[in-house]
Amino acid sequence: MSRLRSSERRPLGLYIAAGAFLVVICGILVSSTIRAEPPSFAPSTLEPREVGAHFVVDTVTIDARSGDEWILFDFDVGAPVDPSRIDEWDLAINRFHVVTNGGSGYFGHGGALAIDRPWSEVTEAPAEGYTITEGRLDDGAVTPALERWYEYSFFAHTLLPKDETYVVRTAEGRFGKIKILSYYCPQATPGCLTMVYGYQGDGTNQLTATDP
Repeated sequence: MSRLRSSERRPLGLYIAAGAFLVVICGILVSSTIRAEPPSFAPSTLEPREVGAHFVVDTVTIDARSGDEWILFDFDVGAPVDPSRIDEWDLAINRFHVVTNGGSGYFGHGGALAIDRPWSEVTEAPAEGYTITEGRLDDGAVTPALERWYEYSFFAHTLLPKDETYVVRTAEGRFGKIKILSYYCPQATPGCLTMVYGYQGDGTNQLTATDP
């Protein structure tokens, strides 16, 4: 009789363990599907201004929500420029796509390099290792170093910037660095790319302020 009770207790214990396991799994799934509100910023109002021959730092939010056009950003003036100025822009932004002005068919000498270090620690632009843009703006342009600046959250369906710094060689062959902070406009609307950038206008590879 005691053997029968012992054998009956074993399946019950398995059921309890299985139930506890399912509760844990369900908790993980539920927490994963709760969408955390990503950081969001309103588009910046930017007027072109000559930066000059010194190191500048700024944070801008580019409104790239329209998938029909590329926003052309020029570090020399700290603002988007007219699309007709095909030889003067440094970064082209369309939704989550970011490319440089350099490569076959482009007028600039641009390129980009991803560095797995904090933005403040990247104080000098490397001499080599830059990737250039492949393809045309109207036909799936890609700059490999900038192609996957984000991690995609499958459950939340959001793009979260990687903790990387991107050194940019500009169309004129000068240097800057960027860190992407967000991809969202207010109300978590995608398409507003916010970045902090540092640009060295004197032509050197120093990505930090120097004594005057």
